[in-house]
Amino acid sequence: MIDDILAKYPNDVKVVVKNFPLSFHKQAEKAAKYAYAAHKQGKYKEMYHMIFCGTTESVPSDQCTAWRKLKQDEDIAMNYAREFGLNMSQFVRDFESPEVAAQIKKEINELKTSGIPRLAVPKFLIQGKEPQGRSLEAFSAAIDKILKEG
Repeated sequence: MIDDILAKYPNDVKVVVKNFPLSFHKQAEKAAKYAYAAHKQGKYKEMYHMIFCGTTESVPSDQCTAWRKLKQDEDIAMNYAREFGLNMSQFVRDFESPEVAAQIKKEINELKTSGIPRLAVPKFLIQGKEPQGRSLEAFSAAIDKILKEG
């Protein structure tokens, strides 16, 4: 859906991704670190989609259930990194780096102190507010309203 938003508003929308691995999901922080390690080689979006949806294609959110595989193999992202042709030595170094751990910790703290409810993740905000719904129509309505207000 993010790709659809960017296609519809190519000059008006900037997407910023923040990780907020939920503490009660044992594998969540590790998955976030894998995504950041992939980002270091330009493959964040692909890794994110593989971890959550099992494909790099854009699919409806109700079809993104691959994250459940993390319970059986929390290092499945290593296979994805190989599939993407990433430099595996660099990928592992980045995954284990203090820089990646610090970035995730920073984003967790930002969300904790923001006052934004954390009930659902991923969290989508438009100008700091959560749209009423998680559809292209809901996002478009929120973006159109902000653009109209100038």
